[in-house]
Amino acid sequence: MKKLIPIFLLCLFANSSFSQNLDDINDLMGLFKNREAKSAIDKYLSNPKKATDADGWYMKGRIYNALSRDTGVTVVESYELKIESFKAFQENQNLDKKDIRMALEDHVSYFDIYGEMFNIGIINYNAKNYQGAFQGFKMANDIKDFILSKKYKNDNMQLVAFDTSLIMNIAICAMSAKNEAEAIVYYSKLTDANVSGKEHQEIYQYLIDYYKKNNNEKSFNELLTKAKNLYPGDEIWVDIELKAVEEKGGKKAVMMKYDELVKQNPSNFVYVYNYAVELYNSLYGKEATNPGDTIVGAKLIDVLKKGIAIEDKKDITALMLMCNYMYNYTSDLNNTASSIKGPNPEQLKKKASLKAATMKVADDCISYLLTAEAFLTAIPSKTTLQKANYKMIIGNLGDMYFIKKNQLKVEEYEKKNKAADEDLKSSN
Repeated sequence: MKKLIPIFLLCLFANSSFSQNLDDINDLMGLFKNREAKSAIDKYLSNPKKATDADGWYMKGRIYNALSRDTGVTVVESYELKIESFKAFQENQNLDKKDIRMALEDHVSYFDIYGEMFNIGIINYNAKNYQGAFQGFKMANDIKDFILSKKYKNDNMQLVAFDTSLIMNIAICAMSAKNEAEAIVYYSKLTDANVSGKEHQEIYQYLIDYYKKNNNEKSFNELLTKAKNLYPGDEIWVDIELKAVEEKGGKKAVMMKYDELVKQNPSNFVYVYNYAVELYNSLYGKEATNPGDTIVGAKLIDVLKKGIAIEDKKDITALMLMCNYMYNYTSDLNNTASSIKGPNPEQLKKKASLKAATMKVADDCISYLLTAEAFLTAIPSKTTLQKANYKMIIGNLGDMYFIKKNQLKVEEYEKKNKAADEDLKSSN
């Protein structure tokens, strides 16, 4: 918005329209004695016989507005004077049904007060007086709405019904002044108007978080849906939704939500990988909820296969997680089989079955580990993390070949593991 230039109205009135008292007060304005003129008009209107004098109220509006611009008047007093000036002009119109005085000036005083209220908001904001800035901007918006409701026009100032920047200023100042209730009101005006663009995204985040903290589920869901439509593909909304789902329904609900997301977005690696991490943690995390669950394990393998298929060819994040899971799964099966003792036929049968399953899973694990080894080996200059991952892959391959009773491969990977260990130490 361009800086507004105050509009100074003529200070003289036709003698025939005012009593002698108003002429005297007008003369004070003509001599720029606005403080004295204020005292005089206040005294004039305090007379019950003059309290309904439309011209007196018009003069009060002009005097108060003029005084608000005098040198030495503080920003706070200027704001208060403009408020009273605005009310005085409204009272003049209320008393003068023909609207003579305001119509003659083409209602320019209202535009003048609007512009200077906006500037008061700016001055206070720059001085870090956020409450004062909030009041200035809010009053500017209220006066603007009044002007538009009356359909007043001004060739030098074009007003719009919904001034996005002005509403944003009001909300920001309210928040900075720790006036959350007002901030919510004005931020909501913006989201109700469906404002979009990157510069407005934080508004939706703020309000969604506010509704969540205040257990307003209806508003939370409605605004979250709107945000997802206005900012499609932005994963922050999914993160917010998942946190809300978890708080309400726990990890089981999160799994169901991820399953839904992956079905709806099969090519979105982040959704697929995060789902896999949730499944993995439910099996082997610190607070595992499904340890040893073969159904969850099968689901994890299926999800990781999808992740491996769509992940960046320069990355093996999903592949590494698959290697970790298959290694743990093989070890679990092998340990369970080894724990079975005794000559009982049923136990022997169960042990044999577990051993067979162990060998099958070990083969699958080795296949994924070899793919990861080849990928990392091909990197000429590895980062410390890549070296650590390489050493882990080599060590796991040695363990898998030990389970498979392939001594030659065990020895081969013991040598590779020592070399990988030295290489990693040299990076530290």
